[in-house]
Amino acid sequence: MKQANAKQKQWMCDIAEWAQDNLYVLYGDEYNDSHLPIELHHVVGRSAKQNKIAIGHEFILPVPVKLHNVMSNHTDNVTHFKKNFVKRFGTQRGLFADMVAVMRAQGYVVPDIYVLSAIGDTSA
Repeated sequence: MKQANAKQKQWMCDIAEWAQDNLYVLYGDEYNDSHLPIELHHVVGRSAKQNKIAIGHEFILPVPVKLHNVMSNHTDNVTHFKKNFVKRFGTQRGLFADMVAVMRAQGYVVPDIYVLSAIGDTSA
């Protein structure tokens, strides 16, 4: 597995920072709490490629711990119950697109168009 480069590490830090005040954008008002613990979810895995473009270190979502952690038995946990998660919150690529749009509007540097396009082509 290729390690994240400096730009990718910054993207992960930016996502975590953004999620502190904006998690509700993805998951609704129930998750409007800046102290809510999150985990960064690599949607298709760290080493994933789509259309020969590496997307693993960019296709990341901030997810509340109870909806991601392997020790959580929440019925909408994306790790254990992906279909329930998607039914409740929408596709992961849709959530990612929403997050990127808001982050871009707030002045964050987002991945380049080639990476974003490849992510948009996934079935996740």
